[in-house]
Amino acid sequence: MSSPGPSKKIRSQPPDVIVAVGSGESMQEFHCYRVILSFASDYFDTMLSASMIENETGRIEFTNKDPLMWKKFYSFIDPDKLSVAETHATIDVTTAITFVPWFHEFQMTSFLKKCDVVLAERVEKIRAYEHEFLSFNDCDVDNGGLQEVIELLKLSCTYDLDKSKDKTEEYICSLLETIQNTSDLFDVHRIKSLHSLFAPVDIEQCTVFYEDGEEEIVKEIIPAGKSKRICNAFLNMLVSSDKPEFIYDLVSHLSLETINNAEVFPLLLHSYVLRAASVATTLSYKRKLADRDESLGAAKCVINDLLLKTPGTSEQYNELFQSIEGQIDTQTSQGWECLFQKGVLTPTRVKQQCRENMRRLNHATSVSGWRSPTVDDWRVRSRNQRSV
Repeated sequence: MSSPGPSKKIRSQPPDVIVAVGSGESMQEFHCYRVILSFASDYFDTMLSASMIENETGRIEFTNKDPLMWKKFYSFIDPDKLSVAETHATIDVTTAITFVPWFHEFQMTSFLKKCDVVLAERVEKIRAYEHEFLSFNDCDVDNGGLQEVIELLKLSCTYDLDKSKDKTEEYICSLLETIQNTSDLFDVHRIKSLHSLFAPVDIEQCTVFYEDGEEEIVKEIIPAGKSKRICNAFLNMLVSSDKPEFIYDLVSHLSLETINNAEVFPLLLHSYVLRAASVATTLSYKRKLADRDESLGAAKCVINDLLLKTPGTSEQYNELFQSIEGQIDTQTSQGWECLFQKGVLTPTRVKQQCRENMRRLNHATSVSGWRSPTVDDWRVRSRNQRSV
């Protein structure tokens, strides 16, 4: 016959400590076992040591806590308060957000790590949803997702949840990197929230040494807050120099008081977010036109080559080219930037589609001795055409 487990041995004795939670008429007393409290929490282990008054009186008081919340919290400490089938209370997103402050206060490291993993996975799900179901041009409909991530970043910075912090910063920085399509997400209110996570900042002078032996005295931004990555992501928008890791063009002309002002600096950041979005949109549009011209030029080179090698009429090839041009223009009307950002459309893929059309024409006309040009052929011909 097996001997009773430690939990049963403990419960064969009466509870030996009272935890009083709340104040006034709402105060409730909970009869607990000090060994269970000490085993679960370093905080209680220290409190119930020989030199502490709680150890002498056998009474612990939390006047500023809710008795109902304590009851839920205690279910993590004492599994026997749950059903026999469970070893501890389940930690989901809601539970993690609610009890991270409790686990942190009572130094319950193992539970903090579990919460960190759960919240990091939540951020991954939000990001996966964005990429799977939302186009970048419709990113403004996911305001709730970004707001949730910002709140999780606050929680992560406050309670040192490293995994969650990394995931939330990565998500927010990815939105800033595609600012031409996500600028509407970063309103002044959200920028204020993010500013509070890295402010106040300090400015230090340091010496930078270059490979050619030259050196330069530059200013470096040192955020006192916990989210240095978000700080750098925003400040890089203020840069026009080629050394963004040290020199922030706008910041170098501002006082520390202005940079750390929770009302003024977020307004400046917001204006530069809009500027960065406008610049990025312009560059993207220019790239789009260049890619379109390159694709059409490649198709035109092949068609001109066919005109010289085959007995087909120019009307046939003009019709084919117009068809290809129409396909490219259709892609433009459907949102080139969205397609290029997601990798759905690339210049190479457009060229491959043109090549497939050429193959179909070759098959239809049954021209012998003609080789379907490769993409490399098109690059050479397109380059030669542009140089003419």
